[in-house]
Amino acid sequence: MPDSQSQGSAWRTNLCELKPLRNFGTAEDESPFQVASTKEKGFIVKIGIIGSGNMGGCLGKLWSRAGHHVMFSFTLDPKALDEAAASAGGRVGTVIDAAQFGDVVLVAVPWTAIDIALKDAAPALAGKVVISCNNPLKADLSGLLLGTETSGAEEVARRLSTAKVVEALFPFAQQLQSGTWQATKQRPTQFYCGDDADAKRVVATLIDELGFDPVDAGPLTSARFLEPLGMLMVQLAYRQGMGVNIGMQLAHL
Repeated sequence: MPDSQSQGSAWRTNLCELKPLRNFGTAEDESPFQVASTKEKGFIVKIGIIGSGNMGGCLGKLWSRAGHHVMFSFTLDPKALDEAAASAGGRVGTVIDAAQFGDVVLVAVPWTAIDIALKDAAPALAGKVVISCNNPLKADLSGLLLGTETSGAEEVARRLSTAKVVEALFPFAQQLQSGTWQATKQRPTQFYCGDDADAKRVVATLIDELGFDPVDAGPLTSARFLEPLGMLMVQLAYRQGMGVNIGMQLAHL
């Protein structure tokens, strides 16, 4: 069995073989959603989950079904952690274990727990792709704790200065669990942003595997605008009574 270093080199090499995701608004392909099969290209990665609640637990299960290897960590309910790992065929560990395990590491924790979750994790995450799925919402969902001069993703990157942070605020966990988006004729848009091109390609591929249409929103500073957009979805779902089965589509007119 190859060691973790050789496996890491393999998936980085396989990134070069992936077909680029579509450039939005072009008509080069008949299908706007064509990407290379990650399994055919050997794109199987180890994913560490820091924050295995509703969002992290659900994403871990979905990526496990896609063939990736997953380790779950950090939740207030140890029983939920064990259940998530059991249902996904994954492993359970500490935050440091998950950080060391993953080629890609998802951080999906309540904003008030971000410092506790990432304490001492930075060395283990050096050079790794870190997906920030942490909207800095107020506890009562009435707004954001951070404004447009910085963002949750940038604050995560500041704490993990040697990691390759990419923001991707996935839709409501209840929607992911139900799979309702997969019944639609067109795939919902999933924006992502970051400063490392290779890291963004990895994240875009993982987004695509979930059945969403990945759209590159630019550098990590774009998270300052994606996070308020996420806040709008929360307002529409809960304050306006639209429910969680809503999504966005970027249309080229």
